[in-house]
This record gives sequence, structure tokens and C-alpha cells, in this order.
Amino acid sequence: VPCCARLPCTLIAHTLLCPLLVHASPCTLLLPCTPLGHDAYNTVVRYFGESPKTTPPSVFFPVFVRFIRSYKDAEQENETRKKQEEVMREKMLAQEAKKLEKRNKWQQQELIAELRRRQAKDHRPVYEGKDGTIEDIITGTVPSRPRPGRLGPTAAGAGVSRASLCLPCPCPRLQR
Repeated sequence: VPCCARLPCTLIAHTLLCPLLVHASPCTLLLPCTPLGHDAYNTVVRYFGESPKTTPPSVFFPVFVRFIRSYKDAEQENETRKKQEEVMREKMLAQEAKKLEKRNKWQQQELIAELRRRQAKDHRPVYEGKDGTIEDIITGTVPSRPRPGRLGPTAAGAGVSRASLCLPCPCPRLQR
């Protein structure tokens, strides 16, 4: 015996009719809009190439529900993919920065080594002669002996000093 048979009819009627009576006023407001809703539904179904008579709302609307779900899933996938690409881009930039930093450091070390080699090569001590020959040549105080073929045939035997052939130096420091 079903449990409905045990309950009195008034109780069943009361549980079914009570919500209808409570919500009767909103339903009465929606009743004038039903033809407008039917027309809108028919227009939308025809727009998508279906017949309103053969396509009930229970078949037509789940297509949109599936589409909306698929669209949201695709948006989430796109967002996660963009985030992953951004993370990968940041990692690549960090790796490039490290490589660039290592390369710059290596270049600096090579430059420092090159400069040290040049300094070691240029830092040869200059030994002056015991009699100050280098200073005498720079200042031009001691006449040097002429070499044949460099000063010409007339100056070779005349005993012309190197200091007399040079023009006076415009720098006051070098003139003594």
C-alpha cells in the first residue's frame, strides 16, 4: 500500500495547493508575457535553423548550456596557458640575464688579463747610459756626430750639430 493512500486527501491537497496559492501573484504577472516569450523562442529557434514545432525547449536550451560550459572551460584553459607562457617567458629572460651576466663577467676578466699583459709588456725599465746620454739627446745640448747620407753631402763633413738643425721647440718645458 503506497504511503499516499494512508494520508488523507486534504493533507495531500494542502501540500500541493499551498505553494501554488502563495506564488499565484507572480504567476499572474507572467501570464500576459507568455505570448511574447513564445514569439521570442520561435524567432531564436528559426534563427539557428531549426523548426519550433520539432525542437522543444528541453532539447534546444541544453545546447546553449553545453556551449556556455565549453566556453568557460576554454577561457580557463586559455588563462592557465597564458600564465604558463608568462612563467616560461620569465624563466627564459632570467636564463638570458644569467648568460649575459656570465658573458659580461668573462669579457671583463679577459679585458683585465689583456690590460695586465700590456702593463707587463710596457713596464720594461729604461736604463740610462752612465754618462746621461739619453738626457743629452732629449735636451739637445750635446752635438751628435752626423751620419753620412742622412744630412746630405754638404753637412757630412762640416760638423753640423743635430741641435743646430732642429727647430726650436715651442714648449717652454723642453727648452732649457
